[in-house]
Amino acid sequence: MLEENLSKLGFSPSEIKTYLHLLKTGSSYANRISSETKINRTNVYEALDRLTSKGVISFITRNKVKWFEANSPKSVISLLKEREEEFIRTKQSLLRDINNFQVDPAKSSLEANVYVGKKGLRMLYEKILEAQKPISLIAAELQFRKLFGPYFELWHKKRIEKKIKQRSIIPASFQGKLKKWGFLKYKFVDNKFTNPTTTIIYGDNCLFIQWSKDPIAIKIQNKEIAKSHLNYFNMLWGS
Repeated sequence: MLEENLSKLGFSPSEIKTYLHLLKTGSSYANRISSETKINRTNVYEALDRLTSKGVISFITRNKVKWFEANSPKSVISLLKEREEEFIRTKQSLLRDINNFQVDPAKSSLEANVYVGKKGLRMLYEKILEAQKPISLIAAELQFRKLFGPYFELWHKKRIEKKIKQRSIIPASFQGKLKKWGFLKYKFVDNKFTNPTTTIIYGDNCLFIQWSKDPIAIKIQNKEIAKSHLNYFNMLWGS
């Protein structure tokens, strides 16, 4: 259950395994952690850096070697509060931007909709299937799978039945860990090219999803906006 909750909080599998290992064993260094957890050493270093940034572990240097140890589990609660505050700020900012968004009537029309919660998001994913357009997606984590579980599998089966092609740009840390689906191609890039907000482009539509227990999504229907985001996607895909 703890692993599942940490995953919902945005911890990657290697972060979870490394953090729990430090909680159980006390202080250790990267090579030993890699050996004892069977996690690739490069992934351990990346996990330790992210856990340090999250404030749930700390380190000291002994004889030029970094020794890491888990902070009090209460640090995870502090992280959760920070995420809650960040989500509230993001929600307020998104809603304010949408309310202030003005379009020149002489230009192509724009339609924007806000979807809140799992039900709203599921409705949105159904609309993606109904459109039957190629999908281009940029994600930092596998939030869709984590939040929806069995519906994630069902959605992809429906997508395959409709022969809808999908391209997904995913952080390199997930390479070799993803299930192969029909009509779906992956591109793995450095973490710096992704962000916590998932971007989905299909047809003349752009979706921006902020994930949390109660996710919020903005759907913008506009040909020019969709084209500009697709150009950025294609640049990453071709890099």
